[in-house]
Amino acid sequence: MVTIILLLSCDFWAVKNVTGRLMVGLRWWNHIDEDGKSHWVFESRKESSQENKTVSEAESRIFWLGLIACPVLWVIFAFSALFSFRVKWLAVVIMGVVLQGANLYGYIRCKVRSRKHLTSMATSYFGKQFLR
Repeated sequence: MVTIILLLSCDFWAVKNVTGRLMVGLRWWNHIDEDGKSHWVFESRKESSQENKTVSEAESRIFWLGLIACPVLWVIFAFSALFSFRVKWLAVVIMGVVLQGANLYGYIRCKVRSRKHLTSMATSYFGKQFLR
């Protein structure tokens, strides 16, 4: 049980801090300011011709498939643990759902924000071109 939770924690850290940056150019974290307020930061890598070559479509699809499939798998495990009355494994399953779900939520927020940023960037560009 302890080994599974440690491996889940390592997976959470690796996906959040390494693979998200390398495979899709997204990252997220929590920042606490001097007043003690929590601020969530969701960001995406700037689009350029050189960086587009480093992020391949296949790697991106693999990343998103794994990111979506893992929480689904843990939810299936949760129902299995509930219906088979294996309460001792429920703590591990809940930990898996929470950690994998947090990564999924964070990266979805990054993706949505990057699309909004691209839309606002395109709008301002076309607005400047129109004013010329």
